[in-house]
Amino acid sequence: MTLIKRPVLLITSTLLFFCFYFQSLSYAGSILIWPIDPVIEDEQNATAIWLENQDSKPAYMQIRVLEWQQSSGENQYQRQSDISVSPPFVLIEPGKRQMVRLVKNIKIPANQEKAYRILVDETPRAKKDSEPEDSQSVSIGVKFQMRYSIPLFVSGQGIWTNPDYNKNRDIKTATTPELSYQISNLNGQSYLNVRNDGKVHARLSKLSSLSGNKATTLVDGLVGYVLPGSAMSFPVSKNSRASSYDKLQALINNDPDPVQLLKR
Repeated sequence: MTLIKRPVLLITSTLLFFCFYFQSLSYAGSILIWPIDPVIEDEQNATAIWLENQDSKPAYMQIRVLEWQQSSGENQYQRQSDISVSPPFVLIEPGKRQMVRLVKNIKIPANQEKAYRILVDETPRAKKDSEPEDSQSVSIGVKFQMRYSIPLFVSGQGIWTNPDYNKNRDIKTATTPELSYQISNLNGQSYLNVRNDGKVHARLSKLSSLSGNKATTLVDGLVGYVLPGSAMSFPVSKNSRASSYDKLQALINNDPDPVQLLKR
């Protein structure tokens, strides 16, 4: 059985700036969020994420869930009632953590998966009458807001993608997407055009091209997501000669081994 390290997310105090970290972190002026790949499987009614305030000041957070679809190569989000958030607003004191539950209100049909995005926002607090004007971190000019969008996948019977250490199952037997690709070029920029004809999402990362026994990195980190029945385009590196390679491979979801993509 292959063991996978669960990643965590660090949100720093820069406008809409985010980073991935794959180990425990301690960093001043930040909110730690984990896991960053939550799922709700068929037999589960809910899941949870944790928010930890590593700043020296209280953090006021709003948590929402939007339905997530992909159409014509674009991500689309809309309000939904399938998933409830409890609590939707939290005040986290310095050094404290807060659990947020995501409760499923619908039954997903067998062999299907629905996608959502969890939005975590830091909201500015109102100044108390007893506070001096300069006691707020941003009292003049633009008020900064931190945001991170975390994917949430809810599956029906017969579908699973994430490791579960309470179950004796091998990640190699997880439900996998069915991917095919083409490479296009525009103004010196190569694009990876990926279609997913499978039943579950694909999270692509660590994209590389193969020529003989040599692997050349095209994208070192996250490439992007392709939902079931959708097609998306992702920029590769400029002047990368990606179109000259017959084989591409990437890490897909939680499989630790690179998977070779099918060329259309």
